[in-house]
Amino acid sequence: MKIDIALEWFLNPDHLPLLVGITEGWFQQAGHSVRLLPPEDHYDGLAAVSSGAIPFACNEPLHMVDARRPGLRALGCFFETEGGILLHEASARRFLSGESIRLASPVAGGVTDVIAREILRRWASSQGASVSPELVQIESAGFQHLDNMRAGFDGAWLCFANFEGVEARLAGLPHRFITASMADFPNFSALELFTNERFLQEHPAVVATFGEILSRGAEACRRDPAFAARTWYAFSETSPDPLMDAILADTCPRLVAPFRRDPQRWRRMWESFDRMKLSAVDQGGYDELYR
Repeated sequence: MKIDIALEWFLNPDHLPLLVGITEGWFQQAGHSVRLLPPEDHYDGLAAVSSGAIPFACNEPLHMVDARRPGLRALGCFFETEGGILLHEASARRFLSGESIRLASPVAGGVTDVIAREILRRWASSQGASVSPELVQIESAGFQHLDNMRAGFDGAWLCFANFEGVEARLAGLPHRFITASMADFPNFSALELFTNERFLQEHPAVVATFGEILSRGAEACRRDPAFAARTWYAFSETSPDPLMDAILADTCPRLVAPFRRDPQRWRRMWESFDRMKLSAVDQGGYDELYR
């Protein structure tokens, strides 16, 4: 069976379990020809899966609750890291003293802006400062977070510890990485695999096979990071470099195995968003994702 999997954005090491399944021939041995599709827009893959146009997409679990997507079904998490806001050290100090800051983000507007401001408000409160959400300006500026910070932004939002966190350390950038957990905010910096209700009903064996291969791929990378690095460089057709080596080494332990459907994994996230009136789905809508 020819199967397309929509990515959340560009190809990156977070997708290693899928890459291993392709390069090791596991999907092919199971009778499947798999193609990975980077989207033009972050939400394209979810829309295509929800409508039944393609069978699978991966994306952050946040998108299980930020909009109602009829037909979408959650299958399991294969990668989880810490995520949050990367700030210049000097900008963090200015913010705590009551000055405004500008954040670059891949997307701006809507619920993600509210989340960033709430994380920063809670973090500032933990530091003994009371700040207004209006002090945080968020602009859409793509994924080149450190380049954006070097170009004048005070910080970047929707950063991952295994990517931008590593990059900032290696660059020697004086910074604060303010994660969701530091603000007692539920984590959602992860990748969940999604399918369509009809595909799940009609092809349960295919879905089960994909889950088994993702587990094998994640376990292989966790067990042997050197194998994971070889897989990444071969698939991406790039040459090894110190930054990517460090990102790969940090990513491998964050891959999740076994891969399984777990309605409890993101329930606290939904409950928190629901309490803040940021969730577009009620409890029934959340439970439906795992039906």
